[in-house]
Amino acid sequence: DEGEDFWPKRYAIWGRLVAKQPQQIAYSIIDSKAIGRFMPPVFAGVKANSIQELAEKIGLDAKTLCHTVDEFNRACVKGTFNHTVLDDCTTQNIVPNKTHWAVPLDRPPFYAYALKPGITFTYLGLKVEDDAAVRFNNKASRNLFVAGEMMAGNVLGQGYTAGVGMSIGTTFGRIAGKNAARYALSQGVEHEC
Repeated sequence: DEGEDFWPKRYAIWGRLVAKQPQQIAYSIIDSKAIGRFMPPVFAGVKANSIQELAEKIGLDAKTLCHTVDEFNRACVKGTFNHTVLDDCTTQNIVPNKTHWAVPLDRPPFYAYALKPGITFTYLGLKVEDDAAVRFNNKASRNLFVAGEMMAGNVLGQGYTAGVGMSIGTTFGRIAGKNAARYALSQGVEHEC
């Protein structure tokens, strides 16, 4: 359900689902109505004037993609589209159901953006506590500190929310930097400001 929640909460879910696909690739397909309503893409998409042409350009079976888009378009329930809230534009009689932002793909040109899984972090980050010192056998290192994604697995038990890496990187980066500087000074390490 690509409409189950806002993207900061669902992109990790999508990554797992895409990883299960053949060759670990999926495509986000939009029409011209969506252009400018969301974050600009990082990579250029593939543009075409029809769904059939789009399928051919991205190497998908045109008959299957046209059928899938037609089936999706018929399932869309008219509502009040608003990409800034969980709106009432849904689908019916299609699996999986799209619970929000379901609008027909019917206004050319059409665009396809390749989705491929990646690793943002693991749930096996380095063990730390509030001093940002890496723990070995539950003992704090005197000179090894960590912040950000390398410790995310210890902060997050499951799932991911956008901005968490930036937050723990900023907060623990400051703590780690201070503690690393304190250690360096205690060792007589000269530094320049």
